[in-house]
Amino acid sequence: MMNKNILRNTIIAGALSTVMVVPSLAQNINVVPISIKEGEVIPISYKMDHWAQIHKEKLLSNYGAESIFKNKDLNDSIAAEDFKKLIQLSISQEYDKEPDGVTREAIVYELTKIWAEKTGKNLDTVPVVKMLIYPDTDKIDIKYNHSVMVAYMLDIAKGRETRKFDPKAFVTYGELAALVNNTDKAIQKELRSNPQSIAPGKFETRGTYEIKEDKVVFDFEIISHYTEPKELKLGSGQQFELTITDESGEEVYRYSDGKFFTLALLLKTLNPGEVLKWQDEWDMTNKEGKKLESGKYKAEIKILPIFEEGEEKIEESQLTTVIEFSL
Repeated sequence: MMNKNILRNTIIAGALSTVMVVPSLAQNINVVPISIKEGEVIPISYKMDHWAQIHKEKLLSNYGAESIFKNKDLNDSIAAEDFKKLIQLSISQEYDKEPDGVTREAIVYELTKIWAEKTGKNLDTVPVVKMLIYPDTDKIDIKYNHSVMVAYMLDIAKGRETRKFDPKAFVTYGELAALVNNTDKAIQKELRSNPQSIAPGKFETRGTYEIKEDKVVFDFEIISHYTEPKELKLGSGQQFELTITDESGEEVYRYSDGKFFTLALLLKTLNPGEVLKWQDEWDMTNKEGKKLESGKYKAEIKILPIFEEGEEKIEESQLTTVIEFSL
């Protein structure tokens, strides 16, 4: 009797595991996926007509991508211009390139190049597992093969529910939504958890952002690329300045506005590769208190150390970073 119960439980568990698998790049299937990654829970009563609906809603909510998906069926093949516009809205305002085409292999290749550019990686040297990931791997153009494997390792693209990659097929709007969200997530993960290798003789300031609960949350840090311990002197309660400007260059937010800071010397010794971190939040209102619901913005972050007379100053470029984002 015990053996039968164990067997039954094993079969049920296996069946549940199979049902819960939803590929990162899949065709239209009639399932209701439930995501529990990163604390996201979709209520069981929330029914989606398309597997990619949740990816589309995320892009609409975070980046105002209504113009991309308006009057589009998620199973329709994408236009190259819509790919470019969506990248500009969600990942890089400055993106001005064109993918080789709108096939799955060409789009995944372009997205991995964007990932590499944003994370400071050399795409050609990113290691991959030498194995037959897809049964139709031999159908992938040699130009794109390495990038497709990198995309698999980064969880940018995992193939269709058939387990094939189907490289020559056109990317659909549903697949594009999933791919862009996955690429954005892979970029943020790399920037947060994988510090760049030590380059002697400088500091580096870098940052990320996240839109949640009607706020833009900025996480930023300064990292030491020196090969020996280095002292950083901060001279008041204001250790950084953060300013946000809109598309016209008008300043809509400044961290220090209306604040009073204590005078206190903080000496922080950073060892090679060590970081000093901060966080700030913007409630999406301008200086008149008006809520801003859409548009493209730039956040400039400056770390504010002090220097004694005759002491060598740190170059401003090492103390500054700019984050581009859209509401």
